[in-house]
Amino acid sequence: MTTKDEVKALWKLCFTDSDEFTDLYFDLRYKDDINMAVREEGKIISALQMISYPMTFCGETIATSYVSGACTHPDYRSHGAMRRLLRLTHRRMYDDGILLSTLIPAEKWLFGYYAKSGYTPRFGYVMERVNVEKLIPSGSYRVEEDEASAELYQYFDNRMRERACCMLHSYEDFLVIMADLRLGGGKVLVARRADRIAGMAFVVMDAGSLYIKELLADGIPGQTGFEAVKDTLLSAAATLYPGAVIEYIHPSSGDSSTLGMARLIHVEKMLSILARKHPVLSLFIQIEDDDAIPENNGYYIVENGNCYREYREGREYHLYTIESLTAKSFETEHPYMSLMLN
Repeated sequence: MTTKDEVKALWKLCFTDSDEFTDLYFDLRYKDDINMAVREEGKIISALQMISYPMTFCGETIATSYVSGACTHPDYRSHGAMRRLLRLTHRRMYDDGILLSTLIPAEKWLFGYYAKSGYTPRFGYVMERVNVEKLIPSGSYRVEEDEASAELYQYFDNRMRERACCMLHSYEDFLVIMADLRLGGGKVLVARRADRIAGMAFVVMDAGSLYIKELLADGIPGQTGFEAVKDTLLSAAATLYPGAVIEYIHPSSGDSSTLGMARLIHVEKMLSILARKHPVLSLFIQIEDDDAIPENNGYYIVENGNCYREYREGREYHLYTIESLTAKSFETEHPYMSLMLN
């Protein structure tokens, strides 16, 4: 049995995903070189995949790694296998030049579990119920269903990069997203003005509600241009699914719900980026609890737009854990992730 076959069998044992989704994941997303596993008695007892994502952060694009499919065989749970696997994974991420690790807990209790490995809830969202009667669609746009194309991805990528702190998707991942959407009976609605794309929405029915999993449009949210395209797309969705309750998921500076967690992997590089974005920031930081990445432990000074690794006599350093420093690093940001196949 290959590693892929072993991991797939473990996935089926641990998760309740359909065979169709599992096949899609292992055909299109899984690769041996992104898989991390713990073996005991000659078999894989715990596994996860590290999926690379770029992310906008403080005016730059950073390398992040998303922990997917983390699972442990039921017979080997509560013996530290996943904690050990996460330590190995974080070490691998650091060696690979990753700055930040992210994940989406499958259940609420797992937020506390992952916190023990340095993760903190950071990725928020708002789910807004749409009042169809208040929508004001514009006759300037035509809306049609569309398939994956280089043109569609280019628009998608351009709009996602305009967000200040947002997980991005490669073209390869975009094709996986589209395949998953089709598997779930969903659609991508595209608004065009003449022949130019002006907006797009990913829509899917689930448990009687129509979810707008992502909506991108020209302009700035809240301003006239964006709102006209948004209302036109939402109105088209309401026409396609008459009577459905529409739930619109989107980023907001006043996040009301938490989706994902984050953990700093390379403290010095993340603090350097933060310092460049906020040159008036002054911090004296001490880290001493990172067992997985001991290179992160030590003293840091953030001031005058730079990050220094040094200890200055007479200065008081604030002691942070990796978890609390991750939270501090995103204090003024509102990280957002969407279309993660969660």
